[in-house]
Amino acid sequence: MNTLSKDYRAGAAQLFNDAKKELAEDMKNRGIGMILWDLSSAGFHYVPEILHRSQRKGTSRIARIEGLYLYNGEIYLIEEDRAPVSIDQFYNPDTEVPPTVVTLSEDAAVKTLGDPEATKGYTQQGSLEEWLAIADCYFEALNEK
Repeated sequence: MNTLSKDYRAGAAQLFNDAKKELAEDMKNRGIGMILWDLSSAGFHYVPEILHRSQRKGTSRIARIEGLYLYNGEIYLIEEDRAPVSIDQFYNPDTEVPPTVVTLSEDAAVKTLGDPEATKGYTQQGSLEEWLAIADCYFEALNEK
């Protein structure tokens, strides 16, 4: 591999890491530890999905992302139908209309979600393009609140 290709990859990786840090800072500045959205009602411009690869099994699957979790300064994607959290936990279906977006403070998020490394359904995988689409969904979700 030539030097230009290595430099390009290193630069792209740095931009990707910087973008994740900026997203984490935005969440922290807004007091958001978790943001969860209802994919059936949010009406996003992009479908928040990633190609998830299992190193242990050697398989790949498409994972739909239903939110973001800020834990110890790191952002984790919340996988729909895999993470042990759902928008249904945050309203009473007998007396309330289902919310499109739910946010929790950092303290409440940790109490509710726990350690993302110890629980199935949270990931930091995804390509730059996938994370950009998810970041767009995050900002669209903020407008839904």
